[in-house]
Amino acid sequence: MVVRQTDKLHHTTDEYFTIVRCNVCGLHYTNPRPSPAEIARFYPSDYSFHGATPRWRELLSRLLDWCANGQVAWLIGLVPAVGRRLAARVRPRIPDPVLEYYRRGGQGAYLDIGCGSGRHAHYWGHASSVGSCQRFTQVAGVEASAAARELLAREGIDVWGDIDQVPLGRMFAVIRMNWSLEHVHSPSRYFRFIAERLLPGGRAVIAVPNYEGLIYRVAPDCVELPIHLYHFRACDIAAYADRFGLVVKAQHTFSYPEMFRAAGDAGLLPTAFADYGDIFWARAMMRSLKPFDDAGWGNDLLVVIERNGL
Repeated sequence: MVVRQTDKLHHTTDEYFTIVRCNVCGLHYTNPRPSPAEIARFYPSDYSFHGATPRWRELLSRLLDWCANGQVAWLIGLVPAVGRRLAARVRPRIPDPVLEYYRRGGQGAYLDIGCGSGRHAHYWGHASSVGSCQRFTQVAGVEASAAARELLAREGIDVWGDIDQVPLGRMFAVIRMNWSLEHVHSPSRYFRFIAERLLPGGRAVIAVPNYEGLIYRVAPDCVELPIHLYHFRACDIAAYADRFGLVVKAQHTFSYPEMFRAAGDAGLLPTAFADYGDIFWARAMMRSLKPFDDAGWGNDLLVVIERNGL
């Protein structure tokens, strides 16, 4: 056993769950894992990526992100109350491989596995969501939430509840798993699907929490249990890719201050982390985190995998 923890983030249960490490390959996983039939009860009813997002809220979020990370932040930060609110939005600028592919003229359909309601792409926001990417190409999604699938279907987007339901003839130039691989019961199924459904030269974009990241080195129990079933490192993703004939083309780790504050607020880190400073403090912290990011110790891991062949 590596650690033992309960649900301190969503408070859906008082049960405790353990993370163990495979003695053969070193992969960390939750054991025992909630079954596919029972996992839904550990997701809160208001889980943010499953619901609809009003257009005005999307625009406001993008404006606040711009204010927090642009040059104007130094001026806004002079107002303490505003500076403290914007501090939560201070993040490094990580290029989105999906948008880069299509903006550079890439062709072919796009599939987002774990796409939520299609209005938000986690770290990259609305601009990289399934709904937004319709301006580039034909899009589709796989999403376990029935409510989210209903919202996507209303917009005319093909969406399935599981990868097994994707029609056999559908192939994709880009497949993304955006902080969803850690939620699945069998990662091998998804890597096999990627290997079979990527067009030659296509790419898979996988983002997951990095269990070699600084926050997990400080506190290995700082995890989103029990809905995170696997806890990946870069070497784990590379091993899965190699097993299914895929090639890792790029990888990058990154961190941002808000993750430490949220963990402190939830009791997963010492309470000192929850005592948040202003936007100047957040930017200084992000600069301090960059050497760890560059060394592969960032708290999030982004990997681009390609299928070779003609």
